[in-house]
Amino acid sequence: MATRRRPDTWARKAKKEGHPARSIYKLEEIDKRFRVVKRGGRVLDLGCAPGSWSRYADKAMGKGGTLVGVDLSPTTQCPGTVIEASIHDITAAQLLEALGGPAHLVLSDMAPFTTGHRVADHVCQLELATQAFELAKATLAPGGNFVVKIFDGEDANAYVLACRPHFEKCKRVKPKATRKESMEFFLVCLGFKPDAEPKS
Repeated sequence: MATRRRPDTWARKAKKEGHPARSIYKLEEIDKRFRVVKRGGRVLDLGCAPGSWSRYADKAMGKGGTLVGVDLSPTTQCPGTVIEASIHDITAAQLLEALGGPAHLVLSDMAPFTTGHRVADHVCQLELATQAFELAKATLAPGGNFVVKIFDGEDANAYVLACRPHFEKCKRVKPKATRKESMEFFLVCLGFKPDAEPKS
């Protein structure tokens, strides 16, 4: 575990450039490839601490954008409005009120405290991703985008298949800034279809 935590090129770059975490480069790559952030839009960042994704989204939205973050941990590094709460307790109505309308992008870089047991960590992380998906469906504007972290494992494909009917396009992505040994990937969902019905 000590080796995994050793700062690599991306971690050193983040520190040098004053970012809270290396994860900013993951979202940056995703946005460059898929243009998920809308200028002047509304962004919901689930699990926003320590603030890297919120910072990137805030800058990419530019003037007139609205950013709302949610996290259990207190943080002062996230721009916009931060709601200190569990995503299992907060309601879509609360989020929509804070955003001032439906979101154009919902982000989730959430992960549980890992144990090192791949199956257990996969299951716990997928519970967070599932709740993020439910909140995304309840808060996204038509045509909006959803980016969610997933720990790969037995149930990951079923999660991807559950998301696909609700969006025009869903892509699995592993950004370059992801550690080589990491089991994570990101699902990039584009073009939300609020009235879509899952196929039986």
